[in-house]
Amino acid sequence: MIIRLIQTLRGLVRDTWGNRAITWELAKRDLHKKYKGAALGVLWAGAHPITYVCVYWFAVSIGLRGGRSETNGFPYILWLIPGMFAWQTISSAFSEGGNSIRSHRELVTKTVFPLITIPQFSIISLFFVHVGLMVFALALFLVLGYPPTMYWLQLPYYMAASFIFCVVVATFFSALTAYSRDLVQFIRTLTQILFWFTPILWPITNVSGTLASILKLNPIVYLVEGYRASMIYQTWFFQKPMWTLYFWVATAAFALVTVVVWTRMSKDFADVL
Repeated sequence: MIIRLIQTLRGLVRDTWGNRAITWELAKRDLHKKYKGAALGVLWAGAHPITYVCVYWFAVSIGLRGGRSETNGFPYILWLIPGMFAWQTISSAFSEGGNSIRSHRELVTKTVFPLITIPQFSIISLFFVHVGLMVFALALFLVLGYPPTMYWLQLPYYMAASFIFCVVVATFFSALTAYSRDLVQFIRTLTQILFWFTPILWPITNVSGTLASILKLNPIVYLVEGYRASMIYQTWFFQKPMWTLYFWVATAAFALVTVVVWTRMSKDFADVL
């Protein structure tokens, strides 16, 4: 059973590689389409996350903390940015990527098209923006007097890990939402729950013991903390080998489940849409 799943997964990877050119082109078109007609164009893609960061910074740092704004020796807004930018992309993978088959139904019902590329180009489109946001974040650190460290070198690792996780999430949920609009509402509720139960606005050191261990079972926590490890905490991913191993095992298991769901459901997309 496992061997058959791995072979199917390898087949999907081969299809992805074989269609990489069209996937890349559709990712660029998808990004352009979202902001077509807007005066600022794709700049809105970066403006939205930055606005959210500013709003949460004001609410937490000024409103709740009364101006006591340092966390781990950094201004709270700088501490907030890596985790928030990571979360914004992951949450979009749930909402936009998870609804990508339904939102691009014309590619399913009217053309012969490699369906596996639909959630993939949706995620690539999101990561165009994500890369720009991380460049902005690094530039902001420099402007505010925080020089680069060698730990910044591991950011590409965490960005790659986030990309792979997001592709799996989008593929899994896009197959399900093609069959039911109710699941779109479920995903919105799920992302809200995950936001508050993930240490994005608050340090994970605020909890300890069993509760901290339970929270770390969420792969998103590994990614959010990884971005902060690179820019704030200055620790390497291999300094927590068991957590790193858990993340990749959990992601691989999720990928195999996704293969089962996709292969069983994708053949009927044209009928249900």
